[in-house]
Amino acid sequence: ENVMLKVEGLEKVVILIRKLNDKEHLCAYYTADRPIAPDALKAEISKSLTQYMVPTAYLQVDKMPMTPSGKTDVKALPEPVLAVSSAYEAPANPTEHIFCDIFASVLQIDKVGATDNFFESGGTSLVVTRVIIEADKAGLRITYGDVFAHPTPRQLARLVNGDKETDGQDEVADYDYGIINSLLKSNTLEAFKKGERLSLGNVLLTGATGYLGIHILKELIGSDIAHIYCLVRDKNLEAAERRLKTLLFYYHDDEFSSLFGNRIHLVLGDVTQTIDETLPVDTVFNCAAVVKHFSEGTFIEDVNIGGAQHCVDFCLKKNARLVHISTASTRGLSVNGIPDSQEVFTEQKLYMGQYLGNKYIYSKFMAERLILEAIATQGLSAKIMRVGNLAARSTDGEFQINFLTNSFMGRIKVYNMLGCCPHEMRTSRVEFSPINEVSKAILLLASTPKECCVFHPFNIHTQFLGDVLEVLKSVTGGIDFVEMEQFEEVMEKAKSDPTKAKILSSLLAYQDMAHGQKTSDVNRDNSYTTQVLFRLGFNWSATSWDYIERMLHAICGLGFFDI
Repeated sequence: ENVMLKVEGLEKVVILIRKLNDKEHLCAYYTADRPIAPDALKAEISKSLTQYMVPTAYLQVDKMPMTPSGKTDVKALPEPVLAVSSAYEAPANPTEHIFCDIFASVLQIDKVGATDNFFESGGTSLVVTRVIIEADKAGLRITYGDVFAHPTPRQLARLVNGDKETDGQDEVADYDYGIINSLLKSNTLEAFKKGERLSLGNVLLTGATGYLGIHILKELIGSDIAHIYCLVRDKNLEAAERRLKTLLFYYHDDEFSSLFGNRIHLVLGDVTQTIDETLPVDTVFNCAAVVKHFSEGTFIEDVNIGGAQHCVDFCLKKNARLVHISTASTRGLSVNGIPDSQEVFTEQKLYMGQYLGNKYIYSKFMAERLILEAIATQGLSAKIMRVGNLAARSTDGEFQINFLTNSFMGRIKVYNMLGCCPHEMRTSRVEFSPINEVSKAILLLASTPKECCVFHPFNIHTQFLGDVLEVLKSVTGGIDFVEMEQFEEVMEKAKSDPTKAKILSSLLAYQDMAHGQKTSDVNRDNSYTTQVLFRLGFNWSATSWDYIERMLHAICGLGFFDI
C-alpha cells in the first residue's frame, strides 16, 4: 500500500487477499485523480517491490465504500480483475498454439495469448502437473520446473524447440571455487580438537515460527542465553507475539509468557530487508527459508539468497557469528556421470560439478557460496548446517503443522494413493531426522571452533523405503510392490483424474529434471559431524518402527492421506 501510494495520481489504496479462479491473489483497489490502467500500475510498482509483494489483481474505483464508523468497507468492494496483458498476442507457430490451448483448457478460460503468464492468469502449482500431462499427450516433453521458469506459451515453445535459456548452471560452474576449497580443507576433526569453544552471547533468530525455528527457540530457552531476539513478519508486535506464543504452545505446551520482554524480544521484519544494526546480538541463527522447490518469479531467491546476504551484512557490521541453516540437498544430482559415483558430498565439499535441479536447491547452494566466500575473504565467523529430512520428534511423534510441504511425505502420499510402489524402490535408503534432535545438535555445533564451518547434522540411522511402506500398510492398509511396468500403468491412469493428478506432483515434479540426460543421486556423508557430536555428548536415536508408525498414524489422523 505504501509503495502504491507513491505512484503519482493515486489517492487511496486497499490491499486484500481474495480467491479468483480458486487461487488466492493479492488484490489492489485504488482511487486516483485520473484513469490508471492496471498493467501500467503493476509495471510501475514492480520497480520497487519484490515479485511476491506485487498484486496480481487490480480495480480502480471512483471512491472507497465506507462503514458508518468511517473505515473502508472491504466487504463492499467488488471482485477485481487479474492484471494480464491488455493486448492479446496470437500464437506464432504450432507449438505456441498447443500451449495456448493447454493453458486455456487447464485454467478453464476462453482464450490465452502467446505471452500470457500461466500464474497471473490464475494457474497454481497444483495444476502445473496437468500442464505437463497435457503437453506429454501432445508429444511435447516439459518438466514441472519448466512451467515456473518459462510461464508463457511462447517461452515454453522456445524451450521445447531447442532454445534453452540458462538455468543457473553456468553461473554455478563458471565461479572460481579455489578459495572456498582451501577454506574447507581446515574444516576437520583436528581443528575441533585443537580449537577453542565459542560463546553464543545474545542471539537473533530468524524463521522462529517455522518448524525448525520454533524447536531451536525451545533449545535456546533451555540454555543460558541471556537474550533471544526473534525476527518475525506480521502486521504489528501484538500479532507477532500472539502467533509465536500460539506456536510455542502447540509444539511445547507452554507459551513462555513470562519470558517475553525479559529474555525473548520480538523484532518486526524479515530477512528480505536490512536487519536493524542496533540490536545487541552476538550470534545469528538464520532459519528463515522458503522450502518450496518451485515457485514463480524470484520469491525463493529473494528469501533464500537475499536473506542470507542480509544476515552476512549484519554479522560483518556487528562482528557477530552466523549459524546458517542449509540443506544436504545442495549435493544436487549427478548428470551423465558428473560427479562420478566415487565422489562423496562431505562437509569439506561445496561444488563437485553437481546439477542443481530446482530453485530451492540452487538458492540454498548460492547462499552457502556467498557465506563461505565471506568467511574466506572478509573474516566472517559463520557455520553452515546442512540438515536432512526433518521429521517428527523422537519424544512424542509430534510433526510439523504444515506437513503438506514435506517433499518426502508427499511421495509417500503418492504411493499410498496409487496403492503400489515398484520393487526397484524398496531398497532406497530413507533418513528421518527428529526435529528435536536436529535442534539440539545445531545448538551444540554452533559453539565449535571458528575453523569448523560446515556440518551435516542429519540422522546416521537409515531405513529401507520398502520397510517404511510396509509399516504404512498398518496405517492405511494399501501398498503393494509391483513391477515397474505395472506401476507406470497405474501412474498413467491416475494422470487422467484431475484430483489425483494434483497429488502426483510430488513425483512428477522430480522426473526428467535434467531434460533427457541420465541422472543419479550423489552420495553424501556426515562422518566428521558425527564424530564431533560424539565428543559433544550427542548421539542420534535409532529410527525405531514404533517411531515411524507413530508418525504415520499422526499425519493420517490429520487427513494427510485423504484424496
